[in-house]
Amino acid sequence: MVMPNKSVVGVVISIAALITLPNIPSVAEQTTEYRDTQIKPVETDDVQRKQWSLSTAEWSRYQTLMKGIRGSISPANISPIEVLGTHARNDQERKKYAELWAQMRFEDAERILAFQAAYNEAFRKLYGDVQLIDINKIRPHNSAQTISSITADSRLLVFLKVDKCYECKQLVRRVLDTRSLNKNQIDVYFVDTKPGRDDEKIKKWVIDLGIDPSRLKSGKITLNHDRGNLLKITHKIDQAIPVVFKMNADSLTALKL
Repeated sequence: MVMPNKSVVGVVISIAALITLPNIPSVAEQTTEYRDTQIKPVETDDVQRKQWSLSTAEWSRYQTLMKGIRGSISPANISPIEVLGTHARNDQERKKYAELWAQMRFEDAERILAFQAAYNEAFRKLYGDVQLIDINKIRPHNSAQTISSITADSRLLVFLKVDKCYECKQLVRRVLDTRSLNKNQIDVYFVDTKPGRDDEKIKKWVIDLGIDPSRLKSGKITLNHDRGNLLKITHKIDQAIPVVFKMNADSLTALKL
């Protein structure tokens, strides 16, 4: 009797494995698989609902609202609290969501600023007084430019006061509300603050302006104590505040906004 060649047998087995129909799961297996696919979305929704401190009914209403005009015209990252507050059915409901949103924004600002302080401390510990942006190496331009001169790689340095400066808040709002600047790095420098002493003032300033926490978390917006940087740039002790500079590579230009 001639034994079949092992390599041929291996090929036959491999081909057979490829064309063999998949095993049909038993009823119990089908039920288990079905349940798994049904439970996971519910569990995910439940986790998200609890993170936003909402009841099951509130979460359901939020999801319904997002299937209508709110979901079609609002940014993708709009919060459930904002959706429910915008579509509040009475003043009491509107006040409830407004207070909840204010509380969440305040707590989030505290977390962000606490991490920023920890980062600053870690940076000083590791690198001392080394500046991330060495102002001394940047060549300033004498003529101011407009917002149209800002490119994708431009970095904005905004110098302002945290105390009693209406113009400062107006300027920051203009910068933050300009869509073309959403992807630019924005570094805010407070000329009237000191580390440790004025952290609460900065926290309140962030909340009052309603700065997007995601832009702070991502580092697209940074909050810094000036530490004499403005004087290094302008060489003026009476520089008008607020003032914005555009930084590209090794050049620094004042902006008219």
